[in-house]
Amino acid sequence: MPCRRAMLLPLLTACVALLCAGCIAPAASRRAERGGPAIARVVSFGGWRRCVRLDNGLARVTSVPQVGARTLEYRLGRYNFLFIARRELGTTLDDRPERTYRHYGGHFAQLHPVERWRGVQASYPAALFLGRYQARIPSEAGPVASVELTAAPDEATGTHLVRRIELFAGSTRVRITDTLTNDQLVPQQWGIHDFVQLKGCPTPSGVLRGSEEADGRIELYVPLNPKSRHPGGVRALAADEDPSRGVASQWSTARLPGLLALRYRGRFSKMRVDPKAAWVAFADRSTDHVFVQTCGVAHKELLTAGGPVGGHPFIELQCFGPVVRLEPGKSTTLTQEWRGARCPAPVVDVTDAGVVSSPLTLLRGEGSTWAAGTFGVFHVGAAALVFRGADGAELRRLDCGPVHPHRAFALNRVVELPKGTARVALEIRDTHGKPVGQLGEILLDAR
Repeated sequence: MPCRRAMLLPLLTACVALLCAGCIAPAASRRAERGGPAIARVVSFGGWRRCVRLDNGLARVTSVPQVGARTLEYRLGRYNFLFIARRELGTTLDDRPERTYRHYGGHFAQLHPVERWRGVQASYPAALFLGRYQARIPSEAGPVASVELTAAPDEATGTHLVRRIELFAGSTRVRITDTLTNDQLVPQQWGIHDFVQLKGCPTPSGVLRGSEEADGRIELYVPLNPKSRHPGGVRALAADEDPSRGVASQWSTARLPGLLALRYRGRFSKMRVDPKAAWVAFADRSTDHVFVQTCGVAHKELLTAGGPVGGHPFIELQCFGPVVRLEPGKSTTLTQEWRGARCPAPVVDVTDAGVVSSPLTLLRGEGSTWAAGTFGVFHVGAAALVFRGADGAELRRLDCGPVHPHRAFALNRVVELPKGTARVALEIRDTHGKPVGQLGEILLDAR
């Protein structure tokens, strides 16, 4: 009898586990489909303990306070956009203090101008860049979940950094605000230099060994400024790559009008832009995952790893906040937002509602008018075509069905234009019926 009981116990345990999994899996699936409240909690991640994760069922963000409060995970479903170096998993600056620069990956910040902090210390400001931050969760659950991470004072530069990360319910929207404060008793001039390192190959987790090869499936798009201070809208800071070389380069300014486009093939390059719009879009052609960063600064630099910056394939977005005079105790801030969606490449435009691969178009033929376009959305909700007159009054609204960040949205349907239509817009509303933005608008002759 004891032997029989010993045999039955593992079977009963396995059955209970399967039943629980059967209950949990549909619940998780429903939450991913509908979204839910944003929740903050403390987790272990990549070998680090007491990390902070924000999750709303659509997207999740994980920050590691022990290594410069880096965000090492921004996931849409199971897909992480950020690069993580496998050999650094679970390590901190305390393990190898002589290595003052570590390629952990993800999102982090330091100071600029570089020449100034190099004048006061020989290495990077480690307290800001790699040091331990203190984490606090101001908002644990609700429409917004947040974490606040505070660095120890950096004695050499006389500053400290506070980072606030917020995730919004019902969408993939993340807001990151870095605040740099002057701790000295005299004025200083500093700006925030922000980095986001995105993976250069389609590994879903983003954790790279360093032996992976970039094959051109990862792409990047930046809107060029027609009034740029740089000829053609971009300045190549490294001679290895030049957009004017056409197919011989990873970069191109001719492939898509008004855009600087990258097909990353593992070669080193560095570009400087003063973009027309605040956004930069990353796209994985193998999975149709799209990451968008919006950060309104005067100039940005885009680095691709390879050659002298080898070891791991990644793409680095650098945003330079303005250098300002900080009186004692005063601060400067840099705010950016991240959003994710599913949409086929290329990305030709970004709005508050989503990304555009093929713009909204009206096609006429054989007595019918068709509305078409291909998009990705940032919110769970519904799409509608809205027909308005010259005075802006709504003439008709045509329901185009539900939309979700985990699925591309392709519009292809017959429409009937009401008399007097002057504009047609593709509008997105969230699950509460609140407008969140448009994916495109067409102006017509209403006569």
